Amino acid sequence: KVKNKIQGSKPMSNFEEPSGKEEPSSTPLPSLPDDVAPGCLAPVSSSEHPALSLFSKSYHFPRVIALQKFKAISFFKEPPYKKRRKEEPSSVLSPLPDDVVLSCLARLSRSDYAALSVLSKSYRCLVASPELYKIRSLMGRTETHVYVCLRTPHVPNPRWYILRRRKTSFDLIPIPSPSFPIPSEGSAVVALDSAIYVIGGLIKGSRTSDVLLLDCRTHRWRHVPSMGVARASAAAAVVDGKIYVLGGCRFDDDSLSWGEVFDTRTQTWESLPPMPFRKKHHEYIHDCVVRDRDVHAVDIEERSFYYSPREGKWGIGNRSEVEELRTDWCMIGNLVFSLSRHGRICWCEQEPGPENLYRWKEVKGLEAINGILSRSRLVHVSKQVVDLYSKGAVDLYSYRVVDRYTKGRILDFSLWYPGARLSNSGGNLLLFWDEMVGNDQKIWCAEISLERCQQGNIWGNIVWSHALMTLDLYPFFSDRYKLLHSASVTL
Repeated sequence: KVKNKIQGSKPMSNFEEPSGKEEPSSTPLPSLPDDVAPGCLAPVSSSEHPALSLFSKSYHFPRVIALQKFKAISFFKEPPYKKRRKEEPSSVLSPLPDDVVLSCLARLSRSDYAALSVLSKSYRCLVASPELYKIRSLMGRTETHVYVCLRTPHVPNPRWYILRRRKTSFDLIPIPSPSFPIPSEGSAVVALDSAIYVIGGLIKGSRTSDVLLLDCRTHRWRHVPSMGVARASAAAAVVDGKIYVLGGCRFDDDSLSWGEVFDTRTQTWESLPPMPFRKKHHEYIHDCVVRDRDVHAVDIEERSFYYSPREGKWGIGNRSEVEELRTDWCMIGNLVFSLSRHGRICWCEQEPGPENLYRWKEVKGLEAINGILSRSRLVHVSKQVVDLYSKGAVDLYSYRVVDRYTKGRILDFSLWYPGARLSNSGGNLLLFWDEMVGNDQKIWCAEISLERCQQGNIWGNIVWSHALMTLDLYPFFSDRYKLLHSASVTL
C-alpha cells in the first residue's frame, strides 16, 4: 500500500520535502523555481546553512545537498577571510573574557608572544594591546629588552635588531624595516614608555628634522611630528615624560632654536629659551646624560652645558680633568660611567657647579678586557666629526699624538676614538665590541653588574659574555659593520 501510494502521488522534486501540512512561505525563495533557488543561496557560506534550515523544511537536508552540488559547479566562492576563520585553531582561552585572557597572557614571557600571535588574529591583537602591558606593569612582570642599530657596508639604510636572550645563547634578531628611509648617521635616540624615538640625523649628507618612532610592542614604524629645526649630532634626553633635544644645528645662526621639547601627549614641539653662550663645536654632541632632572650635553671638545627644565634656563657644565676622549656617558644611580679609547670603563661622582671637574676613576676588576675593547672598531664615527678632527679644527689635547712620522697629524681617527659601546640596561652596564678573526667580524656583548665596596671603589663583575653575530666581510675586508645606537625598553 505504501508503494502504491508513493507511485500514485505527484512526482517529488529534488528540492522538496514531503510534508503532510503545507508550510506558510515566510521568504521569497521557496516560491522560486528549483533551479533558481540554489543560485541565490550559493554565495552564502556553508557555516550559515544550519541557521537557514531553521526557517523552514524547504531549506532542510535534501535542499542543502543539492545546493552543495550546485556550488561545486558554480563560480561562487567563499570569501578567503571566512575560510581562514574556519581554519583558525581553537584555544582553551577563547571562551574566556578578554580581561581574564589578558591576565593569563601577562604572566608569560614576552618572548612567547611572537608564537601566540601566529595562532589567530585575536591573539595578535591582544599581545599588542596597551592594556596587556599595563597589566604586566601592575603585576611586576615587566622585562627589559635591548635594541641595537647596525649599519651594513654599502647599504644606505641601517637595520634594527632586538637582543634575544636564551638559556645558553644570545643572538640578534632583525625587526622589520620601515618603507621610508632611516638616517644613516648623526641621529639621537631615546626610549620612552614602549617606544624608541630616532631624532634627526643625516640623510644623503643633509640634516633632517624628521622624527621616527618604533613601537616596540608591534615592531612597527611611523612618523611623528617633525622638529622645527633640522639637526644632526644633537643631544636628546627624557625628563618628566618629555623629550628634550639640544644642539645639532649651526651655532652661529641665531634664528635657529638651539633647543626644543616634544610633548608626547599633545604631539607638539616647543622651542626652548635662547642659549646665551653658544660656542664653536657646541653643535656636535657626542653624549648626553640626565642628572637631577637637568639635561647635560658633552661636545666633541669635552665641554659640557646643560638645560634645566624646572628653571627654564641654560648653564655651563663641568669639564673632564683627564685630557682623553670619553664616550657613551650613562647614568646609573647618581654615578656617571663612560668608556675611554684605551678600553677602560670609568666612573665619577659629578659635583654641581661649573668650577668642578669630572674626576674619573677606573672600574676595578675589568682590567682583563681593556685590551680587547681598545682594539674594537665597532662604533661608527660621523663623517662630520672625522673631518673636524682630521683638519685640526678641534683641540685634541693629549690625544693628538705628535711623533716624527705623523708630525702631529692624525692619519686614522678611528685609532683615537673609542671603538666599543657602553649603555645602561636595567641598572647594569651593557658592553658591545667586535673583533676580527680572519675574514670574519664577530660582534660580542657582555653584561656587567656593579658593586661599591667599603673603600669607595666600584667593582665590575661580568655576568655573561657571548658572540652575537659572525659576519663574513668578503670581499670588502676594510668595511666593517658599525653599531650606531643601543637602547633599552621595559615592557
